[in-house]
Amino acid sequence: MSQPNKCFVDKVTAPIRLIDVVSQNQNDGVQSQRQLSTVQEIEECLNYTGPSDYTHRHLSICQKTSWSALQVTRELLDLFVSEHDISDSFWDIPSCFYHRNDDVEINFCLPVTVDRIGSSIEICYTIRYPEFKPSSRTWAIRQTGLYYRFDTSTSQTVSVLFSPTPDSVAHQKIEKFLLEKDGSSKGLLVPLNIHKILFGAYFPAWRQYIASLEKKLLPETSTTFATFIEEPLRVGYDNLSSLASLDNQFLQVSTLLSHGEDVLRELSSIFTQEGLKSTAPGAIEALDNYRRQSVAHGRTATFLQKRAQTTAQLLGDTLLFRDQILAKQQNSSMLQLNKSAVFLTTLTLLYLPASFVATFFGMNFFDLDQESDRIVGTPMIWIYVVSAFLLTLVTFLVYYWVLHHDNVVVNRMSPKVNVGDWRTLARRALTMKGDTVRTDSMRLEKMNV
Repeated sequence: MSQPNKCFVDKVTAPIRLIDVVSQNQNDGVQSQRQLSTVQEIEECLNYTGPSDYTHRHLSICQKTSWSALQVTRELLDLFVSEHDISDSFWDIPSCFYHRNDDVEINFCLPVTVDRIGSSIEICYTIRYPEFKPSSRTWAIRQTGLYYRFDTSTSQTVSVLFSPTPDSVAHQKIEKFLLEKDGSSKGLLVPLNIHKILFGAYFPAWRQYIASLEKKLLPETSTTFATFIEEPLRVGYDNLSSLASLDNQFLQVSTLLSHGEDVLRELSSIFTQEGLKSTAPGAIEALDNYRRQSVAHGRTATFLQKRAQTTAQLLGDTLLFRDQILAKQQNSSMLQLNKSAVFLTTLTLLYLPASFVATFFGMNFFDLDQESDRIVGTPMIWIYVVSAFLLTLVTFLVYYWVLHHDNVVVNRMSPKVNVGDWRTLARRALTMKGDTVRTDSMRLEKMNV
């Protein structure tokens, strides 16, 4: 059993409900309900009732939240197991309900486990289902587990329901079923109805949950397919994140529905092999109907998942092509700038010799002799030649040094930023971005609902 120390609590704060259904010929059809929260209470109940006085004994255990431990002590559950001679496979169910802080095993479901001991058959499994939370108007994936044992020789049934929250829908419906039926009712004589009630309480919500996810997908799909590369885009990389999230959710739906389909198929096969089809045709047919619904919902989720993948692929290609168009436009602008630079360089080369000659002869090193009408040069012209040569040499040396030590120059010219301040600013930016994304997602969910 995984996480053995996190599955139970030291002190029970939520009531544990135990329902004993007593046959009519033994106790005038009286049905009793007791709430047990300590080991002493369950010992008194077992000693008072006895193992042969009931036709159906049902124990309901819950969590305070779906990520917390079961509201039961290990000693209390050990006592219940030992008093009813329950096999060790029972402990696989509570091992799925433990305290957690992350999404570890959030999609794990216990498959159908069957144990035949003498004239009794034991069945245990867990399923996951969606549940709408009216307070936050969001959906959550819950899990519930059921242990079921039926003894054909004594016609006694023992069942244990593990619920993610107190007063869950399945708990209320099973409790109502056990308390409202009397000894002469055919419904009470069919212990398989507890499986029918369990799936009937949770499986209809799959259609609504898938529809809520589809409402989130349709705007993304419509906007993406109505986007043209040449026009301003109304979608961006944030939409890719939304589509990836929806893709994962549809994948989760398909996985959980596939498990539900396997559980329903196994239950129907087991009950048919046990020869209960003639005594409980309605319950088996109901399980088969829920299995067909699971297959249909799974097909819908698979289709929507592929649609989300197609939309994400199209959006990725659109953004890629849009980036290529922008790059092409930038390249065209750079080509225009290059042409302008070439033109200016040509003009510079064209006028540079004339400008140099005019500047050179306009210096004071030359003068016009009025008597001979000739240009006379000073013998100090060597100063200009030496200065020009030295300046040119220094210029090329500096250029060569900068060319081979550009990192040093860039680092000295760049502003100094404290690493701690930079990390603080980064955390602030990520926090602001996360708040913006959460606000936008909540606004979109409100619009969809």
